[in-house]
Amino acid sequence: MAAGFTDGFFETGLSPWDVAAGSLLVTEAGGLIGNFTGESDFLEQKECLAGAPRIYGQLVTILGKYSKFASAGDKAAVRTAVETLSRDRASDSGEPEAEVAADPADGTEPKDAPF
Repeated sequence: MAAGFTDGFFETGLSPWDVAAGSLLVTEAGGLIGNFTGESDFLEQKECLAGAPRIYGQLVTILGKYSKFASAGDKAAVRTAVETLSRDRASDSGEPEAEVAADPADGTEPKDAPF
């Protein structure tokens, strides 16, 4: 990134010694570095996001909801999107979805119970 070959970088699970020297190179070259929510204390948080100033804010917007420091609402939105995507892929691939068991109070039988 510091050499200008890429405009952005992100990774999780890194130790401070994995990113300390690189973060100095990026900042000296004019780039920005932080965690996925844009906070500058990324060394101990095991989330690293670096980018050119023109796209850093866009990367934070995209990756912020995947941060372990994201708000509960952001994390719930990600879970909902993943569940919806999984259902859409299952219906596109022709796999039958398990139907919800019917309510015994209404007198109907479940059609294809998953068990």
